[in-house]
Amino acid sequence: MKNRTSPARRERPRVLPRLRWSAAAGLAAAAALTAWVGTVRHAALARSAAQPLAGGQKLSPGSILAEGFLVTWAVVTVVVFIAAAVVASRRARRVTRQADGAPAARRGRRATARGW
Repeated sequence: MKNRTSPARRERPRVLPRLRWSAAAGLAAAAALTAWVGTVRHAALARSAAQPLAGGQKLSPGSILAEGFLVTWAVVTVVVFIAAAVVASRRARRVTRQADGAPAARRGRRATARGW
């Protein structure tokens, strides 16, 4: 049984839904980029796959596409997640300021000097 000190409902962290949407955005971006590279840029992909690596091994186009898909998915997911967290933080700060009676936005130094 939980012992709550205040009767107000606590705000749940919105990390998992934000992470799910970020992962979905990363998946969509990675799928689109992989499809584009696999169709439009197929000649360049085949050319780069034909060049041997330093150890004499060759990469298949499928492995290059798979690695590109995973890296794109991870990078886009992280970027979208961070951007969504920053936007949510700013929004929560703005709501808190408005609830406390503070002004929602500060004016610049020039506007204050002019008396606006």
